[in-house]
Amino acid sequence: MRWIFAVVFAGVSAVHADWTPVTTPAPVDAGPGVVFVRQDIRHGDRTVRVEGVLARARDVRFAVCDNPGGESLAAFLAAKGALAGVNGGYFHPDGTPLGLVITDGRREHGFERAKLLSGIFLVTKSGPRLVRAGQYQPSSGDREALQAGPFLLEAGQPVAGLNATRAARRTVVATDGKGRWALLTVSPLTLAETGSLLAASSGWLGVALTTALNLDGGSSTALWVGGPGISRPEFGSVRNFLAIFPRR
Repeated sequence: MRWIFAVVFAGVSAVHADWTPVTTPAPVDAGPGVVFVRQDIRHGDRTVRVEGVLARARDVRFAVCDNPGGESLAAFLAAKGALAGVNGGYFHPDGTPLGLVITDGRREHGFERAKLLSGIFLVTKSGPRLVRAGQYQPSSGDREALQAGPFLLEAGQPVAGLNATRAARRTVVATDGKGRWALLTVSPLTLAETGSLLAASSGWLGVALTTALNLDGGSSTALWVGGPGISRPEFGSVRNFLAIFPRR
């Protein structure tokens, strides 16, 4: 994973006008093809913490994990042999998922049309990608899918019209459009601030993210990384997870 080490160390020295790195911790090997990253970033008079993992799609396998039994992220992913993961999409109070959920080719819940559910993390034979819900065309080749939203970043720019008043913990899946992916958790920010933060990622992450989708956040926000033993638990059970596994 030298590509990540080199690019992170090259990138964190850059200073962005609105998002300035405070610390430059070394990335930590989290297993084959995955590194754990932590960054404190100053924004005005606040310090924001971002934690997560970086991986190349060609080196790992992404999976949407259904969790009807309400297990914790750490217990579930450790038992399944995952390398890392975060909480997944939205769900009703009774645990029923909101939006499309496909796990290992099985449709656990159907597609829904709702303003909030504007995007889909989709895995096919050609690899993972983020697609607009309105552009999604179901296929027998859909191996994994998780519908969530809103989109935070497109073409490297924050999406217009994001909520700028309500701050909460955030969970994000993002890509640089060149095969590099990030699963990130962020200390409380508004959606608009999160989009701005991600647009400045080359300055604090060392990877220029181009597309990012918001997952469930708030009390659902959780991160688990097996190798270095990183666990940031959710507050209460969640219905599904987005995880990274060794490539088969």
